[in-house]
Amino acid sequence: MAKQIITILRLVCTTKPVNMKFCTFLNIVFLSFFIGHQAFCTTNILTKDTVTWQTLSDLEYKEAKHDVYGTVYLPEFSKNLKKLANKQVIIKGYLVPVDKTTWALSKNTYAACFFCGKAGPETVLGLTFKGDPGKLKMDANATISGKLILNGTDVDDWMFSLKDAVIISVK
Repeated sequence: MAKQIITILRLVCTTKPVNMKFCTFLNIVFLSFFIGHQAFCTTNILTKDTVTWQTLSDLEYKEAKHDVYGTVYLPEFSKNLKKLANKQVIIKGYLVPVDKTTWALSKNTYAACFFCGKAGPETVLGLTFKGDPGKLKMDANATISGKLILNGTDVDDWMFSLKDAVIISVK
């Protein structure tokens, strides 16, 4: 569509007699539309979830013996979840502090998060930021992008985590 508009602008602005004010006006209108349209499309792409909390709950648990903890329950990830492993994803959730330097993203706010016994471990994922995320606020609603890591063996680590996480937006 942009090529067709450029062609029309060239025709209008190169034929005699040329009204320069009119051509300038058309160029400004076109550029404003094009830049605004690009920004709108980019924003929609960046904020659209590519994985949801419902998707992350698509798993089963199996009993396993553990040297330290005795019997533990390990996740068995669905085929759909396995397809997302090590892929760049976008997800929305609430920022939850784990300690002074560690943050998690939760399906629920802190008061109803996994740590408080109000949900399962599939409702939270660990965050390893690509760079310094800056000052974060507990329970801020965030859209985050990162590489999805699945962990079905280490009970001392997150079942899900985002590596090289980047905050797209925070509310």
